[in-house]
Formats: sequence, structure tokens, C-alpha cells
Amino acid sequence: MFDSFLSGLFAPLLGLPQALGLFIFAAAISLLLALPYRFLVDQKKMREHKDKVKEMQKRIKEAQKTDQKEAGRLMNEMLSLSNKQMMSNFKPMIPGMAFVLLVLPWVAATFTGPVAALPFSLPFFGSDFGWLAWYFLASLPMTYIFRKLLGVQ
Repeated sequence: MFDSFLSGLFAPLLGLPQALGLFIFAAAISLLLALPYRFLVDQKKMREHKDKVKEMQKRIKEAQKTDQKEAGRLMNEMLSLSNKQMMSNFKPMIPGMAFVLLVLPWVAATFTGPVAALPFSLPFFGSDFGWLAWYFLASLPMTYIFRKLLGVQ
């Protein structure tokens, strides 16, 4: 049932060449996964955490030259800050991962065989990409672009 829903939803992509259809699908999923980060995570607070971590890294480098005890204290403080930052990112990540885990079996069943032919041969890959390699190759830059456009930290 879910497979037929996805097939109907993405029917226009299924008529395109597999490489293009999967690229557009990966871009759409990347956008859908970036949107919750934009709205569920306090971007101002994340930017502040990021800036504090950078500042603490500088202070740790300076303290390591003179006072190892102070460097250790600063390192623990930075770790605590990084943990807070990571926990803030968990909220939107969990439903996003659940969505991806539901959709990937459909993608595997829909985009079969070689998806993109390469003009040369790569070690471990050969001369073509299957759906998974092509999906990752397409989604990584698209995720980066959408996160930048949405101002996600």
C-alpha cells in the first residue's frame, strides 16, 4: 500500500531516465529532511554554541602551552557544550531517519540495475553506480545546499 502511494506520488520521476529521476528524488528527500532542522532547532542558539566551541578551541590551544589543568577544564566545558548541540539535533533527526528507512526499500525496488554509467572505471564501483551510490552522491551536495539556503547550522 505504501509502495503504491510512493509510486503514485513520484510517478513523474519514474518516466525520466533513472539517473535524473533518482537525483530529483534525492534532492526532494534532502529538502524534506532539512526543513525540520530549520523549524525545530533554535538556529540562533546553535550559532552561539558553534561560536563558543570555536572560541573554546582557541583557548584550549593556548592553555595547552602553559597550563594543562586549565586546558583539561576547558576541554570538559567544550565537550558539555558539544553534547548540548548534538542533543538539539536529535529532535528532527529521529523522524527524518524513520521516514528515510520507510522510503529506501521502495527506492531499492524501483531503481534497479545500474542507474548511472560512468565514462571510466572506479575501484570498488566499476563502471556504473547502482541506486544507493547514486542516491548518496546526489543527496550529499543537495543536503549541503538546502541547509545553507535555509540557514541551518
